[in-house]
Amino acid sequence: MRLGAVILVCYVMACISCPTSCFAQDREMTVGFQLKPIFRNEFFNSGNVSYSENNVSYTVDPRVGFSGGMIIRSDFGKRFSFETGINYVRRNYTLLVSDPDSSFNESMNFGVVEYEIPLSFLVYVRLADRIYMNNSVGIGFNMFKRSEVDQGVYVKSVFSRSTWIIPSMIANVGCEYRSTSSGNFYIGGSYQLPFAKILTMMVDYDRGNSIESVDYKLSLGYFTFDFKYFFPVNADN
Repeated sequence: MRLGAVILVCYVMACISCPTSCFAQDREMTVGFQLKPIFRNEFFNSGNVSYSENNVSYTVDPRVGFSGGMIIRSDFGKRFSFETGINYVRRNYTLLVSDPDSSFNESMNFGVVEYEIPLSFLVYVRLADRIYMNNSVGIGFNMFKRSEVDQGVYVKSVFSRSTWIIPSMIANVGCEYRSTSSGNFYIGGSYQLPFAKILTMMVDYDRGNSIESVDYKLSLGYFTFDFKYFFPVNADN
């Protein structure tokens, strides 16, 4: 795992240096931070996930989460940039187990904790003197916490990661205001879709006369509203 982390960091540094060295005459590197509240969105397939077995339903319901961290952006040319960084991500969910035969319902909350390293390429469109729209697409490398266990009255759940790192597709659109001396301010939205199932949900439900056990793999894409701030490059700009 440590060797994999070292390789990943080296790869990120190589991705940063390659585009900037190729376009050194136009290069400008900026550093900032971002805050990204996570919301459910049915249109982007980040709503409820339901599974039924033996007339017992298991529903995973997304709740508000949070992502935030540092950003490094490197321009190459006037319309293109490369962006990376590292983010802490906390996704929150509620598991609801329903058994209509006995009018039973029990819910429990759980969270998915991960660290994300995004690698995104951006394209700018100038809308006004200091306002730009950008679109980006890229890959995120997501490193997950091992597992989370919860014990209810009749339900025990275990959410176990599929592997320690899983790549995902990242798509983003938004607008940015570039001030003369106070830095750049950005607002937009992002969608992240894992390339593989990130979790295995293992649930044991005590029905009194029997134990219902299920294993179900979850993908769990998510949608965020993005707020970014980039520090001014120097006092003259």
